[in-house]
Amino acid sequence: MAIMIAKLIVSRALLLILLGTVRAAATRSDPYCPHIQNNGDKNNHLLERTLNVHITPHTHDDVGWLKTVDQYFYGLNNTIQQAHVALILDNVLNELQDPYTAHNRTFTYVEMKFFSKWYLALPPVLKSSLKELINKEQFSFANGGWCMHDEAATHYMGMIDQTTLGHQFLLKELGVVPKVGWQIDPFGHSATQGGLLTSSVGFDALYFGRIHYVDLQNRQAAAECEGLWTSAPDNSSVFWGLTGSYSGNYGAPDGFCFDALCADDPLVGLEKDALKERIRLFTNALGVQANRTKGRNIMITMGMDFQYSQARKNFQNLDLLIDSTQQLLDNGEIRLWSDRFD
Repeated sequence: MAIMIAKLIVSRALLLILLGTVRAAATRSDPYCPHIQNNGDKNNHLLERTLNVHITPHTHDDVGWLKTVDQYFYGLNNTIQQAHVALILDNVLNELQDPYTAHNRTFTYVEMKFFSKWYLALPPVLKSSLKELINKEQFSFANGGWCMHDEAATHYMGMIDQTTLGHQFLLKELGVVPKVGWQIDPFGHSATQGGLLTSSVGFDALYFGRIHYVDLQNRQAAAECEGLWTSAPDNSSVFWGLTGSYSGNYGAPDGFCFDALCADDPLVGLEKDALKERIRLFTNALGVQANRTKGRNIMITMGMDFQYSQARKNFQNLDLLIDSTQQLLDNGEIRLWSDRFD
């Protein structure tokens, strides 16, 4: 089924796509989250056929893996792995404040060991700039632990302690309490995570990356790549979802990794016809992902291990991706194919 996208709006860490044949007006004061008012059968149908696509720029920074923590932070010993966390954070901070972009650029960060080391060394003026971005919800935190702990081989006290350490730092320094769990890289997941380290630590949702390939195939076919996890002692449930376009990972859709570490061709500099073809492929990927869940929201994770060291390249291509998708869909030059949205 062809889907005409009538309006595309950038917001927070999301690209909000309102699908349908009429333009819907925002009905609440928050300019970042316009939505369609539920007002009669016509709008009810439009709501049911509306897909919200959330674009989430992020980086996954292992707190020790192939190199030491300091080597990762300072960009040392790059013959082992190209990674420089301080440079990532410096350049992201700069790009989020770019006065020449019309976009409300956003970024999500996770590992507090690296972030605390970087933040405490910032001069007061940059700390103030960062706090302003946090207040505007352009720079946000997921998980917020000292690291992203394993779930299979770790003791539950270690999981609790390292999460507490990171959350205490954020609360003390920035007055922030993370609301989303972000366990995208552990190889397997435990009831301890679902029972003790979700709603019990203030999380409204929990996202995974890794999943067994057979389970993934079954969930994609059954459109069950998101759901509710009930494992807490009080039988409460928490929302869970898969990252990486429900592919078993946490990176960008195939062909759309714009980082300096990626081999995908950038959008910037393409001729009109070549750009149109890339946007067509992108909207096709959105349709495939939308058919793998039963809801009306999908997330596109734009980031991978130690990415955004050259953040300008990432954000310039994301800006062009959003603008070009909006223009081509509004002009009717491309369509998005999906079984559930039109």
